[in-house]
Amino acid sequence: EREGAREGAREGQKAKKRKHDISGVGSFALQSEHALDSQLFNRFMVQLLQRKKEDLYRSKGVLCFEGEGDAKYIFQGVHEQIQFEQSNTKWVEGEPRVSKVVFIGRDLDREEIEAAFRTCIVHAQTAHPH
Repeated sequence: EREGAREGAREGQKAKKRKHDISGVGSFALQSEHALDSQLFNRFMVQLLQRKKEDLYRSKGVLCFEGEGDAKYIFQGVHEQIQFEQSNTKWVEGEPRVSKVVFIGRDLDREEIEAAFRTCIVHAQTAHPH
């Protein structure tokens, strides 16, 4: 019985290799301990999807937006199909409000994407004294 399961698994692997070329596929996560600007994050995602919709296989995240109180936002996507909504759970007092996003895809330029993501971060005035 076990041998048959292994054989089936091997056949499944062979079939996958025929269907999917996984060269250049990788994943990475980005995070910010500062709130994000919702309009800038929206623009960031729209631009990323316009450029990489064929190569961005999955994306997901938990987000903290400036000016949204305790509201926690979540998103998940497959290619350009993104579901974005307010989470049923809120940020609780004392919980670090860390925004985290994960991207899985082919030939994604982490440095470029991270630089664009960083432009969405709202820095407290006290963090950068003039």
